[in-house]
Amino acid sequence: MLGVTSVSNMPTAHLMAILGIVAIYNGALTYFVSNPAKFGHAGRILSLVSRALDAIIITFVVANSGASEPLAYLLYWFVLVSFGYASVQMRILLAATGTLLIANGGATLYAINKSGSSGSAVNEIVIRSLMIVFGALVAAYISKSRSRDELASERGSHLHAILDCGARLTSFRNVHDLALYALESAVNQTGAAGGELLLVDDESGALECEAFFVADGLSGENATPAQALLRSYANWVVNSGREFLVTAGGRDVEDADVGADDRPAMSAPLLWQSSSSESENSVLGVLTVWGYPEENFGEDALDMLRIFAVISGAAIVNLRLYTNLQKSFLRTLQSLANGLEARDEYTRGHSERVMQVACMIARELEVPGESVDVLRNASLLHDIGKIGVPDAILRKAGKLSVEEWETMRRHPIVSEEICRPLGLPAEVLFLIKHHHERLDGKGYPSGLPSQEQPLLQRILVVSDSFDAMRSRRPYRDRMPQEELTSELNKSAGRTLDPTVVDALRRLMDRGDMDEVYEEHDRMIDGVSAQAKSKKQLAA
Repeated sequence: MLGVTSVSNMPTAHLMAILGIVAIYNGALTYFVSNPAKFGHAGRILSLVSRALDAIIITFVVANSGASEPLAYLLYWFVLVSFGYASVQMRILLAATGTLLIANGGATLYAINKSGSSGSAVNEIVIRSLMIVFGALVAAYISKSRSRDELASERGSHLHAILDCGARLTSFRNVHDLALYALESAVNQTGAAGGELLLVDDESGALECEAFFVADGLSGENATPAQALLRSYANWVVNSGREFLVTAGGRDVEDADVGADDRPAMSAPLLWQSSSSESENSVLGVLTVWGYPEENFGEDALDMLRIFAVISGAAIVNLRLYTNLQKSFLRTLQSLANGLEARDEYTRGHSERVMQVACMIARELEVPGESVDVLRNASLLHDIGKIGVPDAILRKAGKLSVEEWETMRRHPIVSEEICRPLGLPAEVLFLIKHHHERLDGKGYPSGLPSQEQPLLQRILVVSDSFDAMRSRRPYRDRMPQEELTSELNKSAGRTLDPTVVDALRRLMDRGDMDEVYEEHDRMIDGVSAQAKSKKQLAA
């Protein structure tokens, strides 16, 4: 539009220069917009370049307008008002105003001399300059008004983000996921390019990276400061117990030997009060974020980082306390399960053996490590519900009656009810409750069809069944290897998962099961020898 206003009066060379500048700018803009990482680095620079191009084009228009377009200089207002809507600092707006005044003065003087007008060039320049200054005052008013509105909106957004983060942090059950979410929230709310959260190792006292996050679209070596520099930030915070802010290419921390970078950076300590100290806080970890090259953080960024460091530290401490308490309850239940099994020499160590067999099968099938942990906890607790089954039923050598069988069939449900208050994952509770289901859907307590039986549950069923066959019972000796293999083959595909059975057979063929049952066989052989000796003495 600006070019059209005076294209008839503009020399061809000037017009071609303007079109060339616009073409180059559009090409550069297209290049940077197509790549989020490059646009993230160059976005603000491009906005300044676009205003500079607008000013250059308007200056060409003013210089070539003459008497046909005496008000063309008012187009400078577009540039000034755009600065106002960008809510820039006043020094930038003053610099822009001064530059436009100089450009307008030169263009006006050129236009008057070119047209040969007899009017006073000084008066014309003064009038136009006053109008441009008035436009600058309008831009300053817009900037201040927008700054207040945006500050209120930004603080409301920050408050909402803080409350949301605080609420979400209570739902995590492992420190890594909690730390990563807190770090992402801190990076997003401070407008940072990336960050990391480090925690102090309880044993070594060294800083270990718990979470690392880089904003979308940023990658490569230039996306983050040097690791040595980041570690110097963290070490300073740990030693001082204070937060700090370094500006792009400089530093704002007194006596802080943390180096410099073209990116700004902030660090804040995660503090907690030790039970052994009533007054001093200990540094739990460090939260560090860095910005984009040569772009400093906003005024409230460090305050936001402090808040996220405080709520993150509190959440991590609470999660660790909860985890330790849960582990204590688990150990108590496992001890209770072991004590329950110890009432009978033949079932002693059953849950421990089932756990070992299940984990070996899971590794043979290349089950992920976190799933193996789920299987381990479920295996150790799957029979805790037998605490409600009388010894007369548990140790009965003969066939159970209908009533006794119904009592026995309830123990998976009781096991799940006992474990549920511990806050165990749903996967663990599912395995505990359904460790007596069958592949043909005729198991108990729910008679689940095969399509509703996940791999971990099938592994636990096979492991529990295998231990029942492999170990000795009051009413029978353990099955010989050939009979045991035959029984597994017969059950595979009918009551037991064939893939799991195949994995178990491979372990048996390699002799991996012998070590699991070595202690059990030795103990039972000792019990049998004592019983035989007593019979001989009685005879």
